Amino acid sequence: MTTKIKAVKCPQCGSEKHEKIDEKRFRCKNCSTEFYIDDDDININVNHRYEYKATPSSPFEKYLNMGAKIGCIALVSPMVFIFIMIYIGLHLNNSTSNSITDITKDSIEVRDNYYCLSLIDYNGKPCLFYLTERDYSIGYGEENPKYINGTYLGFRDAISGQILTEQLLISEKDSRNRNISITTSIPEIRYFYQANRYFFIAAKRFVYEINAKTLTISNVSKSLFKGKDAMNTGISSIQFINEDHGEGFEVHNNLAETYFYFPATNRLYTEEAYNYARELSPKQLNGEVKDTVYLDLQQENMSNATSDGGRLRIWKINAKFHNGDPQDFSFYNWISKSYGQARGDRLVSAKPINNWFTGFNSKMLYRDKHYILITFRPTVSDDANSVFQLRDKNGNILWTQALDKFSSIGNAILCGNKFWIWGRRNHHDGYDENRVYSFNVKDGKYEGKTFILYKYNIKAK
Repeated sequence: MTTKIKAVKCPQCGSEKHEKIDEKRFRCKNCSTEFYIDDDDININVNHRYEYKATPSSPFEKYLNMGAKIGCIALVSPMVFIFIMIYIGLHLNNSTSNSITDITKDSIEVRDNYYCLSLIDYNGKPCLFYLTERDYSIGYGEENPKYINGTYLGFRDAISGQILTEQLLISEKDSRNRNISITTSIPEIRYFYQANRYFFIAAKRFVYEINAKTLTISNVSKSLFKGKDAMNTGISSIQFINEDHGEGFEVHNNLAETYFYFPATNRLYTEEAYNYARELSPKQLNGEVKDTVYLDLQQENMSNATSDGGRLRIWKINAKFHNGDPQDFSFYNWISKSYGQARGDRLVSAKPINNWFTGFNSKMLYRDKHYILITFRPTVSDDANSVFQLRDKNGNILWTQALDKFSSIGNAILCGNKFWIWGRRNHHDGYDENRVYSFNVKDGKYEGKTFILYKYNIKAK
């Protein structure tokens, strides 16, 4: 029987397109199936897995195959990228965590929010008293007896910035539990010249005495009124009285009664007695008076367009001072814009010692029988410099210094041959800059000293 090749179809796909491998074997060009024909004309499938690189049947098929590959790559690539990033992230996170842990073992970040800054004379050296709310960054919700968040009182060397002594006034935890906020109202510090004592008031309820020789702070809220039966119920609130009215406190007990206390004489006045004592004439004070001479800064608005002044003048005031007791030194009359007699007839004389000069936002930083140190701005411009000027007792200018604008300036002290102040400058990043400065009495040469930092690191204990 002779072998006869017929027009056959691929047993797999039915295509008639095939190529001859040998005498009886063929390969389908469409699906690559090999088959052969036996003598009985029976088609037999031989190999379905032959790797045959088919030629595209059309130019579009080539691009379709390429598109499929690109699609697969586009689908898989993001998944691979995400996997790689997760792996790297986990690796770096572990590395960073270890790094942070290593850092916190060596140092602790501290953040201070200052509510009171004042320079005092510490045995002839400038010292900065401060009250601050402090936060130790040791981890949210964590507690460590070595680092207690809360309100602190302390002293820094004004030149080096070194903390000389410090104490915790109240912890953040106790403040919450007792519902006490030391910084609800602005804390105040004042020096009473007649008593030669520094006092500090916090939260309008607590009175502290500062010993400038030993840099110690004592709560005298109770001991200050020892032997005063009217204060046995305790302090409801307390504040300093106006400086024109003397060196004393206005205090309210827990029966809502008002009293006025003067430490230099240890006298407690009722409100009625206090007002009466302010009006006593020198003749009625039985010799409890002395002559005092001081300089005062007068400021008037240049026009109705401003409330920041513009016209400045210095006056010399001579008055009778009631030793450590109620006064009425409000001699300046805002209506007549001049000085005149007040209640008690204690004004002896008042006269200007210089002509008007231009200055805005003025402040008297220091005065004694020899000097008056003032600050002002030469114009109302927002970026105007802060001018510091020292004058003698006759109003003569000794020196003038102009520095970049300060947003706030504290009162000055005189230590040795230098005036010392602290000043604050605002920055756009939200962090204010507090710094101590000195001015030489003779020539006004100034130096920037220690910065009062809001954020810093300390060595871990």
